[in-house]
Amino acid sequence: MKFPLMAHFEDLSDCQYLPGSEGLAFKAVGWLQRGKDYHKGDVPEDFFEKLLVLLQDPWTPPIATAGVHHCSLCRFSGGRAEFDCHFGKTNFRRYSFSGVGNGFLFVPNGSTLFISPSSIAHYIDAHQYCPPGDFQKAVLVCPDMRSAAYLRSLLATPAREWLQRLHVE
Repeated sequence: MKFPLMAHFEDLSDCQYLPGSEGLAFKAVGWLQRGKDYHKGDVPEDFFEKLLVLLQDPWTPPIATAGVHHCSLCRFSGGRAEFDCHFGKTNFRRYSFSGVGNGFLFVPNGSTLFISPSSIAHYIDAHQYCPPGDFQKAVLVCPDMRSAAYLRSLLATPAREWLQRLHVE
C-alpha cells in the first residue's frame, strides 16, 4: 500500500493513513493542511498540558513513518522556530514540542481510537487549532503512555485487530 507523505483528514473522519487500518474506523484528529478549513478556538490549559505529557514518549506501533513533516500552515519556517538540529522545539512548562512531526499519537477511549500527527500541539499553540471535544475528553482521561492501563485501553479499540493484521499483538 502506498500512502502520502502527509495526509489531510477532516476531524473525526476515518483515518486510513496507516497500513492495514482499512475499515477499522480509527478517528482522525488534527491532520491539518494549508488551504483546508479547521476549527479554531481556545482549549483548556489542563488539556494542552496532558496532551504534551502524552506526546513526550508516545506508544509507537511497529511501522515506519515516511520521514518528517514540516507544518504547512507556517508561512516560512515550516514550524521550525529556529533552523537548528532540534527542529525549533517550543517549550511549555517542562515540555517540548515542535511543528516538525515524525510520528503519531494514539489516544484510546472506550471502543474509539483517535489518531493524531505528533505535531498536533504545535497546531494548537501556533495556529489556534481547537480539537473536537470528544478528543479533548479522551486525552484528559488517557492512562499514562506505556502503562498496563494504556495497553488495556488500546486493545479495547480496533487497534487490537490492526495489530493482529500486522502480526504483532
